[in-house]
Amino acid sequence: MKSKHSTRRYSRPVVLLHWAGVALMVMIVASGELRHLGVKTEWITMREAMVVHIGAAMAFLFLLIPRLLARIFGPRAPSQVAASPFARFAAHAVHIALYLFVIGECLIGWAIVNAKGMRIPMPVLGFEFPALVPEHERLVAWTVDAHMALGFILYTAIAMHVGAALWHHFVQRDGVLKRMSL
Repeated sequence: MKSKHSTRRYSRPVVLLHWAGVALMVMIVASGELRHLGVKTEWITMREAMVVHIGAAMAFLFLLIPRLLARIFGPRAPSQVAASPFARFAAHAVHIALYLFVIGECLIGWAIVNAKGMRIPMPVLGFEFPALVPEHERLVAWTVDAHMALGFILYTAIAMHVGAALWHHFVQRDGVLKRMSL
């Protein structure tokens, strides 16, 4: 059944940045949530899991810069005409929440590493990220708790985003998901 709604797509850079972000998010979640299972089964060491987790998170954080610039200043795909004002508001609110939660989660993770007295090296690029916070044992506990709590909220926002995309695709059949395809 062909959709009667607009399916004009997002720009290629926005689509590529979106799906690169999805791939990085899968790496972040898998390495963060499955690290204990991986270590227990000796599939991966904790250090290797955390290198993947932190590296993917830092890549995601800095991928947000061109992504936000492309979203703010680039051409926009037109809004779906069938969307109610509330649906448009909800979509914008979830997108803003996703950006804020991802940025917050990455910065808190960066602070955890620094509070433990470590830095985040980027050997391929020849530098290391500066410390956001000084080494501090109590700060480690607070930031880990904050990272876990915000992670749960972020997962909820991601589930809402994915659920809405699938609902639009399979129930509404309004072309929303096709707009973010290559």
